[in-house]
Amino acid sequence: MGEREERVRQEIARIKQGGPPRGHERQQAAGKLFVRDRLRLFFDEPEPLVETGLFARNWDPELAADGVVTGAGHIDGRTVFFVASDYTVKAGSIGHLHARKFVRTQQAAIRARRPILYLIDSSGARIDETGGHHVDKDSVGEIFYQHSIMSGVVPQIGVLYGTCFAGTAYTPVFCDLLVMMRDSAMAIASPRMVEVAIGQKVTPQELGGAEMHARKSGSAHFVVDTEEEAAALVKQIFSYLPDHCETTPPVAPPRDPALDPTQIDDLIPQDPNRAYDVHRLIDALVDAGSFLEVRAQYAAELVTGFARLNGHVIGIVANQPAVRGGTIFPESADKGAEFVWFCDAFNIPLLYLVDTPGFMVGTAVEQNAILRRGRKFIFATACATVPRICVVVRKAYGAGIYAMSGPAYDPELTIALPSAEIAVMGPEAAVNAVYYNRLQAITDPEERRRVVEQLRAEYRAGYDIFRLAGELVVDALVPPSELRSVLIDTFEVYRTKRVELPYRKHGTIL
Repeated sequence: MGEREERVRQEIARIKQGGPPRGHERQQAAGKLFVRDRLRLFFDEPEPLVETGLFARNWDPELAADGVVTGAGHIDGRTVFFVASDYTVKAGSIGHLHARKFVRTQQAAIRARRPILYLIDSSGARIDETGGHHVDKDSVGEIFYQHSIMSGVVPQIGVLYGTCFAGTAYTPVFCDLLVMMRDSAMAIASPRMVEVAIGQKVTPQELGGAEMHARKSGSAHFVVDTEEEAAALVKQIFSYLPDHCETTPPVAPPRDPALDPTQIDDLIPQDPNRAYDVHRLIDALVDAGSFLEVRAQYAAELVTGFARLNGHVIGIVANQPAVRGGTIFPESADKGAEFVWFCDAFNIPLLYLVDTPGFMVGTAVEQNAILRRGRKFIFATACATVPRICVVVRKAYGAGIYAMSGPAYDPELTIALPSAEIAVMGPEAAVNAVYYNRLQAITDPEERRRVVEQLRAEYRAGYDIFRLAGELVVDALVPPSELRSVLIDTFEVYRTKRVELPYRKHGTIL
């Protein structure tokens, strides 16, 4: 081996060792893997298939690769680009060349039309180094510009391992899907900055911990306990996603559902106000073990997630009667809108399972922008051009069915089960609204009860599902045990669907 070649190999080996011993000690004390060991959990190769910018800042022995490993590799045989923080180098902080590697990897993912994975373990920007560089092209500020340009072009998946404050906390929330380690945190400012700015003393977990973001802000799509669990989950996520916006998700071998579809009718209570768990209905429809719920802890009155139906990927949007009666709140409107928007961007057909009394009412939700946030859900559904099927499982009252891709929103098929009820409002509210004065005039309680029951029965007769099917309000009235096969056949028929919306630069709602 020549002297020049030997020098290169020695330098590569030195850089791949990462930061100084104190950086490794800090990493080990936090119970976290070294970045190159972490990458091996995700990728098929023991070393990156392609690594770029390895020699960044090679003149400084303490800043190996300038604190970030970038490149591409294979995850279950599929090419994926990656940006992975090296916490052993100045706590993964972002310097000028670090940011340049980051941006160039994003640009490479766009050119190659491949997904990108961000493994984030950064304490923020190096204030002593970046200076004005944080606004430069090809530096820190451009990272978020590239996130924006990439959005909807290639999938962006993130895993957050540590505490991430200030500008670097934007990378996690720019990801299409974010996995947070349970002890990680992210916020627009650190606890110390919060105390200086507004005098509030708060811990990292209180300010921006994984549980808070999973339950309250909705910024975390998944929360895991170990690095191995994070890697397995990311591989599962990628199995549902295409490489880019102009192709389709991968197909898997079909599997029978976990629950026998003949049980569906028994799963749905006769009483429209009685709760049940929509997860059981999903288990009777989709391939066994294929449902991956997204944002399970946030706005749980709406269930969203990926699944396979006869091997093909679909997105599911389902009202959850077991939580708040399946009523749509401002948070669940946001959740639904963003999930629908993501599925439409990456050619994932949508199945809506409707069982809702509609949007929530009252001063609290009005102050929380139920109208403005509700319109986002309706807008996303109306503009989604992927194949869509609406199944009215039970109650579909008020404007809830608009957001849930009802007949007016041009789904490929509106299916009703025999338990379905479609009305402007439930019989209790309707009778009270229309006949309030008449009922108040009846002084005998027993007579009033009898009249109320009679009026409710008459109201129900107006939205009898057999009548609505006869009037073509719904396209099909299906025996519950046959629902899975009808869904499989319908999605297959419309798999090549093409819709051209009227020309515009973009809508103004989202």
